[in-house]
Formats: sequence, C-alpha cells, structure tokens
Amino acid sequence: MIEPDLRSRIEKIVSRISRIDASEFHDDVLIREELGIDSLMAMEILATCEKEFDLQLDEAAFSCVETVGEFFQLLEARYSEQRAAG
Repeated sequence: MIEPDLRSRIEKIVSRISRIDASEFHDDVLIREELGIDSLMAMEILATCEKEFDLQLDEAAFSCVETVGEFFQLLEARYSEQRAAG
C-alpha cells in the first residue's frame, strides 16, 4: 500500500497538470479513457515526479499502466527502490 503522504504529493502533481480534482483518482479509474490524460500530460507528470522525488522513471513501464492504482504502485515501487539503494 502506498504511503499516504507520497500518494497525496503525487495526486497534487497529477491534479495540477491534468486539471482534474484529486477526488477522481480512485485506484480502478482508467487513466487514459476515464481521466483523459494523454501522452503529453503523461510525459509532464512523469518529468515532474522525477524532479519532485529525485527518481529515474521508465517511460516504457508507464505506457503499460492502465489505472490510477497501477500508476501509484509503479511510482511507489520506484521510490522505495531508489530510497533503499541510497
């Protein structure tokens, strides 16, 4: 399960870029079809998350993500991996 503070920070980034209220970010919501996040928005979200959390994110991995929950899990996993690596 994603840390509440981390999820909140990610939600703020996604909300600011997509102009979608964070209350819409339920785990089962489809990112592209239901939220309308296109590839340009996705790239901006990834770049902002990389900068905000000092991460290296794989754009190819994101392209396989379909739901909000999968996106948060991907970011949390990468965040945890990089924190553990020091």
